[in-house]
Amino acid sequence: GEMLWKSALTLNEQKLKYGDGRAEIMDVGLFDHNGELTGMILKGKPFTLKMRVRFLAEVPAPIFAFTIKDSKGTELTGTNTLIEDCQVVTARAGEEYVISFRQSMSLQGGEYLLSLGCTGFEGGEFVVHDRLYDVANITVISNKNTVGVYDMNSRVSVEKEKRTAET
Repeated sequence: GEMLWKSALTLNEQKLKYGDGRAEIMDVGLFDHNGELTGMILKGKPFTLKMRVRFLAEVPAPIFAFTIKDSKGTELTGTNTLIEDCQVVTARAGEEYVISFRQSMSLQGGEYLLSLGCTGFEGGEFVVHDRLYDVANITVISNKNTVGVYDMNSRVSVEKEKRTAET
């Protein structure tokens, strides 16, 4: 078969997986600004996170999500297709979807953990079809770490004030 994207990632053996089994997250990949499959992303550069999900039963309005946590388990960032207004109406048994999240890497250099989910709402109730907690490591490479969790991409200039000559 074809090579899985996740073969390029450092997978976490301690990952937690659960869900009702109506969907399965088959694969996940990180693609750098050149479109190359990688586990390391350069800070400040665009990258794409892709997940492949197969449905084993019909699911109305599935939601696809990712979150990135730090080594202490704090959720730092993430989004989903509901927040981003990119909805699938109904997924049917046997269908596969590839979901691509494109963004710029604003996290500091360091090691992070990726979680993925396929969820939804049925009759007003939140349901989990498949969720992979801490499935893989993401390494962010940086030549300039600022202070704190994320970089505001500040541009700095220092100008010497012109002062009138002292009398």
